[in-house]
Amino acid sequence: MMGAGRRRALLLLVAVISVNASYTVLIPFVPDLEERVGAGPGTIALVFALFAAAKALFQPLGGWWVDRWRPRAVACVALNIAAAGIVLTAFADDAVTLLVGRFVWGIGEGLVTPALYAGMSALCKRYDIAAGRMMGNFGSAAVAGFLLGPLVAGVAAPFGLAALFVAGAVLTSLTAFGLLYAIPDTVVEPAAPADAGGRNRWWAWVLVLGVLDLFTHLVYTSLEPLLPLYLSGAAEGSARGAISVVFVVGLATSAVSMWALGRYTERFGLVPMIGTGLAILGVGLAAMAVSASVVPVAAAFVVVMVGYAILFLTARRGIVELKSAADSQGTAFGLFGLVSDVGNVLGPVAGVVLYELTGRTSFILLGALSGLLVVVLASQAPRWRRHFPIAAATAAAPPARSGHRAESSASEVRPAA
Repeated sequence: MMGAGRRRALLLLVAVISVNASYTVLIPFVPDLEERVGAGPGTIALVFALFAAAKALFQPLGGWWVDRWRPRAVACVALNIAAAGIVLTAFADDAVTLLVGRFVWGIGEGLVTPALYAGMSALCKRYDIAAGRMMGNFGSAAVAGFLLGPLVAGVAAPFGLAALFVAGAVLTSLTAFGLLYAIPDTVVEPAAPADAGGRNRWWAWVLVLGVLDLFTHLVYTSLEPLLPLYLSGAAEGSARGAISVVFVVGLATSAVSMWALGRYTERFGLVPMIGTGLAILGVGLAAMAVSASVVPVAAAFVVVMVGYAILFLTARRGIVELKSAADSQGTAFGLFGLVSDVGNVLGPVAGVVLYELTGRTSFILLGALSGLLVVVLASQAPRWRRHFPIAAATAAAPPARSGHRAESSASEVRPAA
């Protein structure tokens, strides 16, 4: 029988899937938007850009709010704001209403992101769930959301945009109130004392981890336009099938890798994990330049997505392990998310520009940049280890507080299969 910890973890992961599906669920309905509101290419671009901008800009506010209220309350309000934006989008009959709806939708998604991460941390502490394991499930759920969006939209297309989005808004609101149960109250830990070494300047390390995640997202999103251009240039006919195969295999690899890495990598420190992730990413990127045929490109993309998974998980694990930010974890995740999302904005532009200027050499240049970051990391390794000692990853979880163990069981340290 499923215990309280497992039920709460599954509810949290459902919310993660829902949030990430929002990025992609609208894509199949672009022609409907063009017909309904007379949206031209500029309006369609703004529909996606405003959502992404609102999500990025409101993450720090959401994090600040989490630290001053409670993660579960912020998550509930934020998802209901997103639901309101979804309804506005569903019934928009002019471009202005459509853009306002997507912006409100993005605000809700931005506010909820740090609340979900802080809620995950609180859940791990309450039920002694290994943070790495939960983070792996979190990452797999995020990728599943990206894949689920277009799938649901395709299956539900006969019902129309309005019906699908209203149903989505209802489910989002139900999920919001479910998070009131899923996320336990947090217990604020004392921050690390200040010293001459600046250990109290946690925000500086949050920025460093954010830049690492910015690079990770920049690489992936640069490949979204770059790989189709590369594969299409080598194909005699339509390359649509090859492009689909490459991305489906790569995203599936990412999801499985995050699930597995979350279970087996907590014993290793942040520095070796980041170095390994960057090295694997660099090798995979460079290998893409060998051939534009679908099999070698797919194989290289699988390697890239393993490196992506390592870096995605390790950057977020770093925020959790940053003891000096323990009493500002919401703010830390909000600032981290703002910096990280810049990579999603810059990546597609960087990919197209690099390919137009250098062709397949663009893969080698991205791989070389990843290798350069390994060198920089190695030169700064002693400073990293002072803030993120290996012991932090291997220390046993604290014993459960009285009254919590009674409602959990051994199965609850595995919140999702």
